[in-house]
Amino acid sequence: MNQIKMLVFDIDGVITDGKRYINNSGETKSLSLKDLDAIHQLQESGYIVGCISGENTGFSKEFVRIASLEQTRLGCKEKDIALREMAEQNGLSIETVCYVGDGKYDVPALEMAGLSLCPADAIDEVKQVADRVLTRKGGDGCIAEIWTLFTARNYRNEKDRKEQNAAIMQRMHEHLSILTDLMKNRNCISHIEEAASMIVDCYKQNGRVLICGNGGSAADAQHLVGELVGRFYLERRALDAEALTTNTSVITSLANDYDYNMIFARQVEAKASQGDVLIGITTSGTSKNVRQAFVKARQCGVHTILMTGKISADAEILPDTDCLIEVPALDTPRIQEMHILIGHIICELVERETAE
Repeated sequence: MNQIKMLVFDIDGVITDGKRYINNSGETKSLSLKDLDAIHQLQESGYIVGCISGENTGFSKEFVRIASLEQTRLGCKEKDIALREMAEQNGLSIETVCYVGDGKYDVPALEMAGLSLCPADAIDEVKQVADRVLTRKGGDGCIAEIWTLFTARNYRNEKDRKEQNAAIMQRMHEHLSILTDLMKNRNCISHIEEAASMIVDCYKQNGRVLICGNGGSAADAQHLVGELVGRFYLERRALDAEALTTNTSVITSLANDYDYNMIFARQVEAKASQGDVLIGITTSGTSKNVRQAFVKARQCGVHTILMTGKISADAEILPDTDCLIEVPALDTPRIQEMHILIGHIICELVERETAE
């Protein structure tokens, strides 16, 4: 309902109870003062309010005057056509128009409107096409109920927006806090420089870089390989790099024939040579398949770089790690955000040294 900009309704059966009362003075009808108040509140809140009625009587004309309606069609049976004309005249799409009706002539307009409502005592044919059946009967405060629905929805939307905004700001502050800690950590900065130097030395010896990780870290592995094989900032020769996460036939056969923990180690044995570099990305530092890959790398004379989050000093993978890049955080998304930043920095430093 937060997208609704125009409210249009039938008069008889919505504003009135749809009945005719005849006395010695002629025909009289009644309307709810709550509905008049609601119409004025809707107008003050920026909604365009109008009516389409099959009747063109003294009552309907007087109602239009009292309600100060901006859009009216009296004596109109083709209400869908009138509704579309009203929307177009106000530069609105029909999806932003709410129509309220109770009888058979209202059905086409109800089917067309972006939001269709009907009183509780509308005919069954109308109830079947309406998006919502109001709790109030015609003449008993239907428009007042709609005003309550609109304002309640707007309140919820505003509350949701504030909550979402607060969540966004919280995550950004978390990101900034971890980044600030990272920038102050001279040990981590020196390890980033060391990792770049290891990779440059590897390429100068015509070596290659292998990268592995799981889940989001697998995506990071493929991302960084793309930066090395392609280019980062500079036009230079392609650098030999491969993500051990991409060949599904190899991965599934190794997981099936051996063990999932061997999916990277076996590939290291097959692809790596002495002097190459293996980068393992694991936010926890405890991924067993990355750990097994590092063990195999040590056996093959392959240098290892571990990108991780906060890790225990006695973690099993550390003895086989040549260069540890530890993000001072425990939250996986924030660690991954730092990993891709660090990876980009390493790619840039490597590119500078290999583009000459």
